[in-house]
Amino acid sequence: MNTAFWRYASFALLGMALAACAPSGTGKPSPPKPPAKAPTAAAPPAAPQPQTPAVAAPSPPRDFRAALLAPFSGRHAEIGAAMLNAAQLALYDAAGEDFVLMPMDTVGNPAGAAEAARQSVKQGAGVLLGPVFGSNVPAAAEAAQARTLPVFAFSNDRSALRSGVWLFGPPPEDEVERLVGHAAKEGRRRLGVLAYDTGFGRYAAEAAARAAREHGAVVVRRGFLPPGLDAKELSERVRVFAGAPVERTPDTDERPPPFDAVLIAAEGEALRSSASLLAFHGIDPKQVGYLVTGVRPDRLPLDEPSLAGARYAGPPLEAFDLFARRYEAAYGEAPPRLAGLAYDATAISAMLAADRRAGALDMAALTAPDGFFGAGGYFRFRRNGVIQRALAIFEIAPGAPRLVDPAPERFDAEGRPIG
Repeated sequence: MNTAFWRYASFALLGMALAACAPSGTGKPSPPKPPAKAPTAAAPPAAPQPQTPAVAAPSPPRDFRAALLAPFSGRHAEIGAAMLNAAQLALYDAAGEDFVLMPMDTVGNPAGAAEAARQSVKQGAGVLLGPVFGSNVPAAAEAAQARTLPVFAFSNDRSALRSGVWLFGPPPEDEVERLVGHAAKEGRRRLGVLAYDTGFGRYAAEAAARAAREHGAVVVRRGFLPPGLDAKELSERVRVFAGAPVERTPDTDERPPPFDAVLIAAEGEALRSSASLLAFHGIDPKQVGYLVTGVRPDRLPLDEPSLAGARYAGPPLEAFDLFARRYEAAYGEAPPRLAGLAYDATAISAMLAADRRAGALDMAALTAPDGFFGAGGYFRFRRNGVIQRALAIFEIAPGAPRLVDPAPERFDAEGRPIG
């Protein structure tokens, strides 16, 4: 199999294009020529018709078919429409004339995902792109096993992993590892972890412990906040974690914080309240580095003063901005972040389809350490089917995030981000 890897290289006729790139150490890649005619795909709709998404017409057996499993009807139909738009951009950028995209409606639930997958198998799909939601993935994967089709799911839910499933959703451990590693590099090696007592919180705490060991740091304190606490109970839990006295008086000795960086594994309002209470109980964000998860550049918590200067890990802004500008030019609106996953999955499928043998995809290229460059920056796949992303470090600042440390630009032979 040709082990070339796709990376954004230039703007072709329609804009952003994927280019074949040899493994590290070779010359610069050259952009591919655009296809002589547009590859087969459903016409981009203004809005998908409820219950009846467009399906590609029957094609000769030589065609390779990729089924896009997304909610084209129901309350998540807008997400499905954006995923289809992004997939069609990838068709023009990366697919050959024999690559066929088949949109299949999941209605956003497991039963719909299972039926969409069964219909995809019947119509000769060689890969399933989707579903979007983790709860839908097992049902689709079971149907895909009838022909051992790979499933490129857009979720990051590890409970959905099984044979043949590849998770394109960004895993939280990448954020945690990058944050802890960067803090250790700056000399902040005594780490506190404050997390909500949920599956995500426990997983983030475990990831922090692993990352600390790898980077020569140590987790000196962990605290878990049960969901549903009232304001008084929450404040008391955070006080204990911070090591603050029950009452402060003029005679109270000011003790140094027990850690020099604190990872807050929470999102949304839970993140705001946790950070605010930490500052209230003496963990000064000017002295202790606040490391936060689940922050998106379009949803920065600028209304919480204690999070000013907090660090978070995320994909490089320029990569998604390129994709977003192209998307907006084509469809007249900004894409949701999920749309970038559909673009990447479709482009990779097209690359694998071009090198297929006996009609099937050779999946070995997915786990090669060089990886890929897509709408979310550089990434590769671990052998367990979980994606690994090269992330940048940002600081929350008024107006826009400030870049602190750029994302690595490649992976080494063991798959570690470097550069």
